[in-house]
Amino acid sequence: MQKILLLLFVMFSFNLIAQDVSVSGVVKDAKDGSTMVGVNVVQKGTQNGTVTDINGNFSLKVPQGSTVKFSFIGYIHKEMVFNEDQAVTVQLEAENTTLDELIVIGYATQRKSDKTGAVATVKAEDLNSGMLTDPVQAMQGKAAGVTITKGGGDPNSGFTVKIRGASGYESNTDPLYVIDGVPGADPTIIAPDDIESYNILKDAASTAIYGSRGANGVIIITTKQGGNGKGECNGSYSKIDFNSQVSFDWVANKVKMLSAQEMRDYVSGPLLSEAQKDNPNYTVDSIFRDGGASTDWQDEIYRMGVSYSTNLSLSGGNNTTNYVASVTRATWEGVMKGTSKERTSARFNVNHRAFNDKVLFSGGIITAFEENDYESYGGWGKEDIIYQALSRNPTDPVFNDDGTYFKSDRVFNYENPIATINEITNVRTAKRLLGNFKVDYEIIKDLHVNANLAYIRNDDKTDYFRPSGLFSGADNGFGKKQYNNFQQKLMELTANYKKTFNEKHNITLLAGYSYQESIYDGFYAQAGDAQSPYAGPNNLQTLGLVKWGDINSWKGKSELVGFFGRAQYNFNRKYYVSGSIRRDGSSKFGANNKWGWFPTAAIGWNIDKEDFMDNVKWLDQLKVRASFGIAGNQEIGEYHSQLLWQPSGLAINPETGQEVITFSPAQNANPDLKWESTSEINLGIDFAFLNNKVSGSLEVYKKTTDDLLGSYAVPVPPNLASTTWANSGSIDNSGIELFLQAFVVDNKNFRWKTSINMSHNKTIISDLGSYVNSNVRKAGFISGRGLVGEEMYVVGLMSGGEAGSFYVPEYVTMQNGEFIYTSESGGFTKNISEAKRYVAGTAAPDLEMGWSNSFTFYKQFSLDFALRSMIGNYVYNATQMFFDDPNNLPSLNGNTEGVEWAAQGRKSGAAIADLYVENASFLKIDYIALAYKFDVERYSWINNFSVFVSANNLYTLTGYSGVDPETSMGGLAYGIDQYNVYPKTRSLTIGLKASF
Repeated sequence: MQKILLLLFVMFSFNLIAQDVSVSGVVKDAKDGSTMVGVNVVQKGTQNGTVTDINGNFSLKVPQGSTVKFSFIGYIHKEMVFNEDQAVTVQLEAENTTLDELIVIGYATQRKSDKTGAVATVKAEDLNSGMLTDPVQAMQGKAAGVTITKGGGDPNSGFTVKIRGASGYESNTDPLYVIDGVPGADPTIIAPDDIESYNILKDAASTAIYGSRGANGVIIITTKQGGNGKGECNGSYSKIDFNSQVSFDWVANKVKMLSAQEMRDYVSGPLLSEAQKDNPNYTVDSIFRDGGASTDWQDEIYRMGVSYSTNLSLSGGNNTTNYVASVTRATWEGVMKGTSKERTSARFNVNHRAFNDKVLFSGGIITAFEENDYESYGGWGKEDIIYQALSRNPTDPVFNDDGTYFKSDRVFNYENPIATINEITNVRTAKRLLGNFKVDYEIIKDLHVNANLAYIRNDDKTDYFRPSGLFSGADNGFGKKQYNNFQQKLMELTANYKKTFNEKHNITLLAGYSYQESIYDGFYAQAGDAQSPYAGPNNLQTLGLVKWGDINSWKGKSELVGFFGRAQYNFNRKYYVSGSIRRDGSSKFGANNKWGWFPTAAIGWNIDKEDFMDNVKWLDQLKVRASFGIAGNQEIGEYHSQLLWQPSGLAINPETGQEVITFSPAQNANPDLKWESTSEINLGIDFAFLNNKVSGSLEVYKKTTDDLLGSYAVPVPPNLASTTWANSGSIDNSGIELFLQAFVVDNKNFRWKTSINMSHNKTIISDLGSYVNSNVRKAGFISGRGLVGEEMYVVGLMSGGEAGSFYVPEYVTMQNGEFIYTSESGGFTKNISEAKRYVAGTAAPDLEMGWSNSFTFYKQFSLDFALRSMIGNYVYNATQMFFDDPNNLPSLNGNTEGVEWAAQGRKSGAAIADLYVENASFLKIDYIALAYKFDVERYSWINNFSVFVSANNLYTLTGYSGVDPETSMGGLAYGIDQYNVYPKTRSLTIGLKASF
């Protein structure tokens, strides 16, 4: 009997072995058919499993009749039963995560549907296309209430960012940037290819968790992590991504000046303006000499810039560890000769889970090495390239017949800009480092403690040298070398508790401590009289002239300490209430006001969760929310609250007869100096319907900033110094924002995603403050030849008035060659100091809009484009004002309007007037990008390969007569189209992307 039983057992065992089946195949995305890497393929209820390889393939043996589960983060899992050997194609559908996707807030993440504040998210796939000089440029036009502008196309200059308007006189109004949890980091250290998302905190209830740094908004930048890009990994795999592009850039529009022939025609005509005729010292030979050439000086200083960028990254990991390493090399050749930027950056990030997943170690390091070649512009001196090129006689040649630079011997001694570009050295080299290390430990279930340590280091060096004899007149040359160093240390400790009780009560608690120390120092030495042919910035000892003040050094330090907490509660994800508090102490402020409180409160109601909404099947979300918060701004210098002394020269000690250094007060002490305080009310509605195909939000807000920081003139005596930093005045910002996103078409062969954002913001100076002795604070001064004095301003800041208001005299007519204005007394005057000023327009637009579209055809072709618009904004056309002055002709170049003014007998020089305030509403095609994705399924070694072409700043529709209606919009005085600004560029970019 035992033998029979043994025989039956052996036969049954062989039968079990024989019943194993082989399962293989490929896993694809159901939407676009792309293969999926790292999908978990597991026999249900066991540990028997594998993951798909880089081509999406898998192979697994399971017992006959087993259920195999296919799962991947962000996708709906699928289960299949296998009774025989089978090769299958498995398609996984992405989860509808529009509402449940995570957004990043201060010191935490939360579901998008759980937010109670104003938070906008811009993902990597939605960023702007093209060869970007700044990571901030990638999100231009993508978020409502976020204004991103740049005055010109210089690759070495940055962008101005305002969130819900500006709110300060002299304090820094830039938002706080947080990179991978490190506040205060510089976003330009990151390559755009390394960015996963931007989360923009706009209302004070969201930003006040950062206390005295949150008043201007917070932009949280999350970089790409290993695994699926977010630090999550299914199984083990590695991936290589490659992105390379080349861009061709050219000047979008030039300033319209007289050509050589037009100048000759003018000279052969009226030649002298009425003012010049009245001056006996003016003769034809003294003011004009035909150089015999036909030179377009703008063509001479500008070029087609060719720029390159290559990014290579390696990422991967397993269930416990993931990593990413990337290197980016980029060069930008500016369209103005002599300007360029080169940058090499590298990034490494690793996350590792240990001790049964109770501890998460995270570390990252970003380094960047940059070299900038500068040319001077923005002024009207001898080195200012753009001013010299626009002003120079177009009949002058660039070179003499012997190859030397042509120099003018006319009265004004204007310089050859090509000689300036070629002969002056102005180079900056910079090294930057951002490193951070975090440990997250789950002490008990749902309770995590976290330590975040970070270090920032920026070192830069500038070399400048101008050889002797370059400029007309006495010119002995000049050299300078300067060093600047900055370092910041950060330590933050937090504890997070997140718990659900009875499946309906959801509580999240946060407590934290933050300490930040910032130290900077610098040094420069300069000298003149560069007579030696061996002179240069690296041997300043060969320069013979060192004056008082030619050697200088400095050092500064500030500290910031914060204690903060936050509590969030929701009932069944239906009713929400949250609040936070932060107490900050800053060394920047006076002894009486070093500490401050920054509280918030918010509520929300998901109406769609109510029982009475059950029959509204087409509605996915309808949420109303309200918030209030107080945030601060401490962005001023380190020692503005203290009495400062400055060296004031040399003097003879009457007792010893020796020469000694003297000092004088530079700034009065103010023990009551404190941060600006911004309080804000925000009301919001979030909505989504048609299975989340359409979603969006509407925000209405009112914020008030009090205790504005500024430097004010005070009498001496009783004060020691003539200036004092103080808190005075207030500003109100109010507005409305709308964001809409729709998947208009979303099927296998065609997909159209569109998003539009619109915003209106009004900035009102509610109180100028007690330190302003008049009813107008003058701003927006315009400088140039003949433009001197306190009346050369075009922006007036007034109590009850709007920021960016052009407060200018009203031009009536021209009489006897003079501009005639309306006077304060109700009559007329030609004296601008007696003219009555009024608000002729404001630089702030009535409406800002961004519209982005993405089309995908047959999974391989894609077309993206973005439009951006400002409506109702005005610009002061200082370029026109300066170059239509007929008194410049023909000594300097001008425009055709100047010729017309000369024919009418104008004597007045360049003058402030409402003539030059223009409506500058515009609609821009920011970019159009076309890409083709090759079918690479047949190749096992490559996962993706695509090529693309992008055209940027393609077209501007506007009625503005100047070069470009879009000006930099930083601060409260903006919207001035200056004649000496680096030109905007238009570009064509070609590139390829591949992953292996």
